[in-house]
Amino acid sequence: ETVSDPGKNFTVGLQYLSATSSSSYGYFGGGFDPPYRSTITRLDFLSETLSAPGNNLPTGRAYLATTSSSFYSYFGGGYSSSYICTITRLDFSNETVSDPGKNLQTSRAYLTALSGGQSVYRGSKTYGYFAGGTTGAVQDLISRLDFSNETLSNPGKNLPAQNHQLAATSNNSYGYFGGGFAPATPVIYCIISRLDFSNETVSLPGKNLPSIRFQSIAVSNNSYGYFGGGYTPGIGRICTITRLDFSNETVS
Repeated sequence: ETVSDPGKNFTVGLQYLSATSSSSYGYFGGGFDPPYRSTITRLDFLSETLSAPGNNLPTGRAYLATTSSSFYSYFGGGYSSSYICTITRLDFSNETVSDPGKNLQTSRAYLTALSGGQSVYRGSKTYGYFAGGTTGAVQDLISRLDFSNETLSNPGKNLPAQNHQLAATSNNSYGYFGGGFAPATPVIYCIISRLDFSNETVSLPGKNLPSIRFQSIAVSNNSYGYFGGGYTPGIGRICTITRLDFSNETVS
C-alpha cells in the first residue's frame, strides 16, 4: 500500500475521464482538457510506459463510466454537447473500438460502473452495472449489461437514493457504491451501498466512508477496495485513500 509517482504521465492535463484494465494494460478514456476528448491512452503494467494505441472513442466525452469483462471493456454514458446513452466497446485482444448498438436506456452523465458475479461464460464476470448519474435530474437507477449477449436491462434493484458523482468497486460477491451527491436536496453522502451479485438486492451494510465526499474514484484487488480522492465542501479537494476490507466490510 505504498504510493509513488513513477514519472510516466499524460502529455496533457485531463479531468473527468474514465479508466479500465485488462490483465496487461490499463486504459484511460475520454475526459475534458478542454475540449472534450476521445483519446484512449494505454498504460503498460510491465514497464509503466504510456502510449496512444490510436483506437479512440468515436466522439469526445467526459463524465462517463466503464465496466469490464475478461475480454471487453464498455465505456458508457457521459456528456459532450448533450447527455449520452452510447456504450462503446474496447476489445482487449486487438484494441479495436466499436459501438455494438446496445446502449443505456437513458442518456446520463456523472454515473459510475462496476462488474461482478462469476459465470460459466468463458470464465468471465457475468454482468456490468451502471449506477446513478444525471440526465439533468439525478438518478438512482442501476442498469445491467449482460456480458454474454450485451443486452441492457433494468433489474429494478436501484441505489437507496438518487445519487451521482459516486465511486464504485467490487469483489466476486458484492459491488460497493460510495459517496456521491444529490444536488436537489442537497445531500452529500458518506454512505456505502452494497449490491449482492447473487440476487441483485441493494442494502446498507452500515460501514461508511469517514466523511462525506463526491467525485471520488475506486479500485480493488481480491482483498480490499480503495476509495481515493474527491471533494468535500468546506474542506475542498481531498487526498485521502480509504480502504474497505472485503472480508468484514470494515473501513479504515
